Amino acid sequence: MPGWALLVLLLLAGGAQAFPGGPRALSALGLPGTAAFPRFGGFGDNGTGLGFQHMVRINGSLLLAARDHIFSFELGAAGPLRPQRHLTWEPRDRGSCALRGRRQDECHNYIRVLVPRDARTLLACGTNAFSPVCRTIQVGSLAQEGEELSGQARCPFDAKQSVVALFVDSSLYSATVADFQASDPVIYRSLSPGRPPLRTLKYSSRWLMEPHFVQALPYGPHVYFFFREVAVELSALGKVLVARVARVCRNDRGGSPRVLERRWTSFLKVRLHCAVPGDTVFYFDVLEAVTPPCTLHGHPAVLALFGTQPNSIPGSAVCAFYLADVERAFEGAFAESRGAVWAPVPEERVPRPRPGCCAGMASAAGIATSAELPDETLAFAKEHPLLHRALAPAGHRPLFTHTGPRLTQLAVDAGVGPWGNRTVLFLGAEDGHVLKVLVGTRPPEDPRPLGATAAPGDTQKPGDAGDTGDTGPETLLLDEISLYDPGRCRGPRDASRVLGLELHPPGQELYVAFAGCLVRLPLSHCAQHGTCRRSCLATRDPYCVWLPPRGCVPFSQDLPSGFEQDVEGSLGITESCQDAPTEGDSDGDGDLAHGVCQAVPGAAVPVPVLVGCALAAFALGAAAAGLVAAACRPSAPKGTPEPPDTPLQPPGPPPVPRLYPTLPGPGGLRDPPTPPTTPKAAPQRATEPHGGLTPNSGPPEPPGPGPPARPALEELLQRLHGSGGSGWPVTPPGPGSFANRVQPGVGFPRAAPRDGAPRRLDVPPDSPPPPAPRRPLAQRHSLGGPAGPPGSARPLARMHSLGGTPWGPRPPASERGLPTKPPLLPKPLMLPAGPSQP
Repeated sequence: MPGWALLVLLLLAGGAQAFPGGPRALSALGLPGTAAFPRFGGFGDNGTGLGFQHMVRINGSLLLAARDHIFSFELGAAGPLRPQRHLTWEPRDRGSCALRGRRQDECHNYIRVLVPRDARTLLACGTNAFSPVCRTIQVGSLAQEGEELSGQARCPFDAKQSVVALFVDSSLYSATVADFQASDPVIYRSLSPGRPPLRTLKYSSRWLMEPHFVQALPYGPHVYFFFREVAVELSALGKVLVARVARVCRNDRGGSPRVLERRWTSFLKVRLHCAVPGDTVFYFDVLEAVTPPCTLHGHPAVLALFGTQPNSIPGSAVCAFYLADVERAFEGAFAESRGAVWAPVPEERVPRPRPGCCAGMASAAGIATSAELPDETLAFAKEHPLLHRALAPAGHRPLFTHTGPRLTQLAVDAGVGPWGNRTVLFLGAEDGHVLKVLVGTRPPEDPRPLGATAAPGDTQKPGDAGDTGDTGPETLLLDEISLYDPGRCRGPRDASRVLGLELHPPGQELYVAFAGCLVRLPLSHCAQHGTCRRSCLATRDPYCVWLPPRGCVPFSQDLPSGFEQDVEGSLGITESCQDAPTEGDSDGDGDLAHGVCQAVPGAAVPVPVLVGCALAAFALGAAAAGLVAAACRPSAPKGTPEPPDTPLQPPGPPPVPRLYPTLPGPGGLRDPPTPPTTPKAAPQRATEPHGGLTPNSGPPEPPGPGPPARPALEELLQRLHGSGGSGWPVTPPGPGSFANRVQPGVGFPRAAPRDGAPRRLDVPPDSPPPPAPRRPLAQRHSLGGPAGPPGSARPLARMHSLGGTPWGPRPPASERGLPTKPPLLPKPLMLPAGPSQP
């Protein structure tokens, strides 16, 4: 098949279904449409912008932690985005930070922890120029309360390191690194009244291996930590990142003085499994964000954002995990290392009470505190913190997948719409875009019971129940909004990456944080559709409704009855809008009506038509290839060609650049030049016997004086003999002409004369005669052959171990295929004695 026909087939196949294709947004809003959104870029003009780190909502205020500052914004306020209050908190000692070899921009106080402690206070911790410190501040005034305390194991030293923290039962649970070199990751509980601090095992790759903490949340008697880390069980595959969820008991008090003293006795971790099922499973292993608990399809769940490996194809997916499934996953089999393979631990080897359970519950119901657990249980928990099976998501498939720029942040708004049965996801990307995704109301079909878990390779096959594609059957990408404007948001090199998303549903607004600025945008853009009913309903946005007197307006509980909404896309609106505003259309596509992609009637091409086009293209390509091949194929002779009437004349000699005259032949005389003749013009051959093209011959050189002309046949034989049978003509010498050092087509003689030097092609004719070849020592003494002239230098000749051609310069590539016979050397009469001879 010709290449262009194959290209046509690939284009047809790509147009039918792109892999791995992502859904197209129903509405697109570019930078011109978002230029009016309020923004805040911090104080001053230092070129790095805000230096965003973290933000949290509390008591109707949005608190934002940044570099050397804490800002407080009023939620729901209209107008410009300005902080009501701010706290400046700079490091006290930057000199010691510089002495540690850190750059100037690193020696700031990056406030990494901002967690509510109660209704009126919160705990704030900063890096403090690589000397972390914490303080308690008031929510309303940002004033400090009490004394500062050490931030070690509560806040990282470096702003690039991860940290999560929350207060549960008046205790601070934090997960970060506990040392300056970031070699001691820790999950730490402190500030507990009447209880000692607890932490994970120190320098243990089985417990934590280069973790990046994402979220911490309480649920039931446990506190769960979501993070990603290097998989120790997959070390044979290299440095593979996997997603984990770990838990500890809220009533854990550590182990006995013999085992796990002041260490967690209930620490266990499970791998999170988010992949597209199929014959070849496509995994999303890098955990990026996790939402707080919400209600999804009638069950408490968390939604998690995953990405591919850093050196893999960029892609992202959102998977939902029911909290009931999360609890059941920790009841599975433990994993242990058996050489290079990790296998489940047999149940008969698991001690009782079961390791990882909370004191006073389940199998440890008769134990008051964790310090009273048997040493066998504690020792097993110390060596087996990992469970074997992975936790499968709801429906064993992602809710939403996306290819292209990686997604970095996730926020969920559950209970959206007039009936409160819709869930909308807001996803931030690394290129400054925000995606709004509508999740279907129908739960994913799954033949497995609720709470089932799966191993890394345990997935559904095509054709199983619920196998409806990469995304859910009703999952829609509603909006794609471009927010990052480098001219209005200063920051570092990767400043377009979305670092934070915070929803305020009562105010219908979303706060998007970049490294250099904070942007506030509405959750919907209903006003852009104006009085166009079709455009309003085609958005399928649960935030927008069509109200006949007022047009397309955001939904609120105080709206009168009689509004319309078509989230399912089942009304089939066919009316057109001629006077609708188009300021929301930022893409300029012809199929976009006010920023909404409208379906063009008859645009869908049936599959049989695509198959027919592919077959027609294949047939057309094959026919064209046959015609081209027939036109280009040379016509074969029908029989043996008859000899021509006139003698054959060789083609004219090619113009060969020559450096010096051609050397004399073996007889010492030059070949006599050919006298001018007027032969009949013979057709030139397209190619030579060896595949080389016949060069265009220039005007013939004037012949020099010489003997009379020889017959044409004799001349042809002489030329063939002089060229070594290669078919290349030998350029006749002339006055002032030069010859190449290695002439193409000049063959080597089959046997060099013994009484004379072989003909040399790399020595000018006026040079001294070449020395005679050096004879072997045995030949010279045994045969007494004639020696060379006195005083002449004898060149060294290296011989192969088995005899043969001396190791000299190799012939050119065009002549390596010519048969050459080496000169025969006489056998020496005296042979050296071998080891076995006397």
